[in-house]
Amino acid sequence: MLAGFGELYGLDRSTAFKLGRAFGAGMGMGRECGAVTGAMLILGFKVQEAPSEKETRFKVYDLNKELVRLFEKKHGTIICKDLLGADPGTPEGREKAVKDNLFRTLCPGFVRDAAQILAELKA
Repeated sequence: MLAGFGELYGLDRSTAFKLGRAFGAGMGMGRECGAVTGAMLILGFKVQEAPSEKETRFKVYDLNKELVRLFEKKHGTIICKDLLGADPGTPEGREKAVKDNLFRTLCPGFVRDAAQILAELKA
């Protein structure tokens, strides 16, 4: 997500990949989907600066809520382990996700959907 959108906001691809490492597989714990959290990071760039940092931050919070609402509407949740049907935060779940090729078959669709929602959000 960061690598795909970061360059639009001056974030080079290599740095974007480094920043995004911790967010995959629900932050490595099966929690919030990395595609969704990556999209949230981009919102910080996408939102026009308001007169104060507080106002800008609140705009981002509101867009975060909408991003989550729309992603959940499509997929029922933003929780990685529920989206995958395996918990990548455990050795067994990670092994299942790799064995069943879940990261390669399911995650690209989650990235695509989060990117589409992000692109459609009015900042």
